[in-house]
Amino acid sequence: MEIWLPYGDVESLLTLQAENLGELSDPPPESHVEELTQNLGERIKGREKLVVCDNKRATVKLLKSLAPLLPQDGTLKIYTRSPKALEDGVPELKGRVLKLSPPQAPAAGELTYSPEILGGTAFVLSTGEPDPLFGYIDSRVALGLAAVGGARRSAYMARGGDAPAFLQETPAYAAIASAVEKTEGAAFGTIVTKGGEPLSIIDGGPKEARAHFIPQQVNPAKGVVIGAGGRGFDDTFSHTLRVSLGALKSVKRGGDILLVGECRDGLGSEALQMHTMGRISDAALRKGFYADGMEEIGYLDSLKENYSVTLLSSLPELYASGRFRFKTANNSAEALRKIFNSTGRGAKLHVFTRACETLLS
Repeated sequence: MEIWLPYGDVESLLTLQAENLGELSDPPPESHVEELTQNLGERIKGREKLVVCDNKRATVKLLKSLAPLLPQDGTLKIYTRSPKALEDGVPELKGRVLKLSPPQAPAAGELTYSPEILGGTAFVLSTGEPDPLFGYIDSRVALGLAAVGGARRSAYMARGGDAPAFLQETPAYAAIASAVEKTEGAAFGTIVTKGGEPLSIIDGGPKEARAHFIPQQVNPAKGVVIGAGGRGFDDTFSHTLRVSLGALKSVKRGGDILLVGECRDGLGSEALQMHTMGRISDAALRKGFYADGMEEIGYLDSLKENYSVTLLSSLPELYASGRFRFKTANNSAEALRKIFNSTGRGAKLHVFTRACETLLS
């Protein structure tokens, strides 16, 4: 049986014998671009700013369709963190996209704001995703992470526990949503996807997003294949890690995981990079040291302690097999051989092609 897993901008072929396939979660594409374009065009009318928080496939696809409806007289200013990346995806906006300035580094406990999000009426757009800390990263959380200095620290300090909490309204979500309240007059739109395609636009929040996910119940297997979801979800290892944790309920403790994520932009968060290079000591952690993404250290350590992980990515061996102590593979066939060498040739593997669209009950 041939199964295609998103891997960056392309797909990786996974070939399994029918007797080895357990549960398969492969959401079929369902696109509502035309109706969502009209809806979004109406919601943006009269706005002074459009703040785009990511350049995921669904965001880019909807903006390409929306571009002809945007005012051409310059009354609507478009901001994002990476203007070139957005313009490469939406050439119709070339020359119109402005850089969203990174906020100044705040003093401990304070929040600082990118000047572009203060004053004026803004519409904030992003593609949502489940997240272990925030429950769900909607456009409010995405704006806070992109344009409010100190928001992630505030969320981490408010988290109330380290257990992953997907599609729940967590204390960390409440903290970061509160941090963006200073953007008075802002409206928010979060794209929900199915099969990577724009399915719906919600105003935001884990509860509203959860209604678009079909909870799945599977019996834990000896092994599982988890694809993060491709470009926009597997750009870094930390992003791949965060998205993929939601599928771990499908594998037995001590079982084997094949984690598929391109990671073309490297490790990701500041904390994960420091931890991987041995620059965060246990003593520093006990004293309350903080760097952006601290929760990911716990996620990674738990993954290594409780499972045998094979990583299919573009990360250098120094990190993947050296620092992480993961098994590595050059392709999916080699990865599966390593999995079956551990689980036995007759083992069944569950497969999740898009962890970013997965909710296990």
